[in-house]
Amino acid sequence: MVPLAGLSFWMWFLIIRELVDLYSFRKEVIVPPEIVKNYAGDVHSMRGWKGRLMEEFLNGCVFEPETDKKLLLTIVRKQLNPLEKGASTILILASVAPLLGLLGTVTGMITTFDVISIFGTGNARALAAGISEALITTQTGLIVAIPGLFMGNFLRREIERFGDRMERFGLSFYRMIEITSSG
Repeated sequence: MVPLAGLSFWMWFLIIRELVDLYSFRKEVIVPPEIVKNYAGDVHSMRGWKGRLMEEFLNGCVFEPETDKKLLLTIVRKQLNPLEKGASTILILASVAPLLGLLGTVTGMITTFDVISIFGTGNARALAAGISEALITTQTGLIVAIPGLFMGNFLRREIERFGDRMERFGLSFYRMIEITSSG
């Protein structure tokens, strides 16, 4: 039960952290005229993922269309990696929880068989304790796993949506740079 409790706390800590990160990223709104103004001025003054994306892009930009688009997509992937790793870790922890529950089931059944070997089947109270241990750990493993799998998949979908949003923003920023550099 202790490993299941630890796994559950770790998993929910990661879930809450991912939700907070996604919420803070979503809150960020910059309309295109502000982007152009910030590009013309000082990109370093911008905060958040959009500012980091623009700054990294401008630092590596060579004004060659294919290379710059690949650079942009690489920067987007780089910024999404921590979020994706968190969601993957959540899904792994949720997948491990039933296995830990199964381990508890096996130890409970071993306890039950030990009681049977010592007292026979006549001691119902001792048998019930081992069976109870087996069932409680299985139930706990499932109680930890089911919401974890749900939240992990939810977070993965939200991260994909956020990645699409980052990519669209980056490409629109790139088009603005092309327009301002060619004009």
